[in-house]
Amino acid sequence: MDDANKVLVIRRKATLDTSTSIEGAPSKDVVVELAKKQLLDFLKLIVDYPTEVQVSIQQGDRTTIFKIDCTQRNLGKILGCKGRMITSLRNMILAITARHGFRSIIEVPYYAANTTEDESCKKKVVNDF
Repeated sequence: MDDANKVLVIRRKATLDTSTSIEGAPSKDVVVELAKKQLLDFLKLIVDYPTEVQVSIQQGDRTTIFKIDCTQRNLGKILGCKGRMITSLRNMILAITARHGFRSIIEVPYYAANTTEDESCKKKVVNDF
């Protein structure tokens, strides 16, 4: 093959440093704020009580954690049937942030089952011996 017919491919890696970025690309802080706003908008459309949903951010060097703060009555709508809704939200945020060179995780609150049993709810055991 002739050297004149070769195609030259130049690729740049996305930088993780927020002070220096590729020309025209937004910084990490801008991307995180846009992703947070997008996630909050989707959550408010999904749940029954949109005023009870908030999203907080914890940033690390390479990973950003989006923590969803919601009440227990909104939790079922956020998780969805067999976890499909939260999986799709995680995929959406991961796609937004991965394009700019960093990871993201969505955390959902855990509510423990009510372990205190009421006396009226307990079954009475009767021995017929």
